[in-house]
Amino acid sequence: MAFPEHPAAELPWITVEQMREVDRIAIESGLDLPRMMENAGANLAAVARELLGGDVGGRRVAVLAGAGGNGGGGMVAARRLAAGGAEVELRLGVDPAELTPVPAQQYALLGEFGVTGAAPEDDAEPELLIDALLGYSQRGAARGRIAELVEAAAGYRVLALDTPTGLELQSGEIRAPAIRAEATLTLALPKRGLGSAAARVGGGDLYLADISIPPTTYQELGISHPTPFGPGPIVRLTGPPPASVDGS
Repeated sequence: MAFPEHPAAELPWITVEQMREVDRIAIESGLDLPRMMENAGANLAAVARELLGGDVGGRRVAVLAGAGGNGGGGMVAARRLAAGGAEVELRLGVDPAELTPVPAQQYALLGEFGVTGAAPEDDAEPELLIDALLGYSQRGAARGRIAELVEAAAGYRVLALDTPTGLELQSGEIRAPAIRAEATLTLALPKRGLGSAAARVGGGDLYLADISIPPTTYQELGISHPTPFGPGPIVRLTGPPPASVDGS
């Protein structure tokens, strides 16, 4: 089932700084990080399922996950896809010991679903990569193991969480090496950097997911937020962003 569409121009597009404040205020109001991470990952798995034709049973998916909240969302998606019968491979951008506490909990849960981070025994290629390496705050070029994973993703179908790795939302510019995604699922509200010319090429189709941010959070920040989530928790954004969005 395709997701309902919503005109991009009818939503507020926020800056990286505003999104940090959205997260902060929502957490202070009682919406804890594990709950937001679970919401993000569940929606990410739903978009992955759609891209794979509606049924993930027996399908091969590789999840590229970083140390922070973005990686945690990717690991939630890995767990949910594995629960649906997908053959899921986890490719961590860091040593497991470097995971921050909440993503570390998600990593531990994956073992119960047979997702361990070990390389598959056969040579079959994944049908879809999920890019959950770096979140909306990423700055500068990817390095080390993360850069290696980005370079190895060339030529694959990729679904990115919040922003493709290499797309710096603060500036709206691409920092090599960079993921070129078929689709990007961003969270809560679209970020202004996703409206840049580079993002519209490198990010693919843009989806927006509800992670249960309270309306009072937006009110506190003076953001007018006509919710697009009446038809469901995921919408596909169509058309150009508002004229005021210049990718900065």
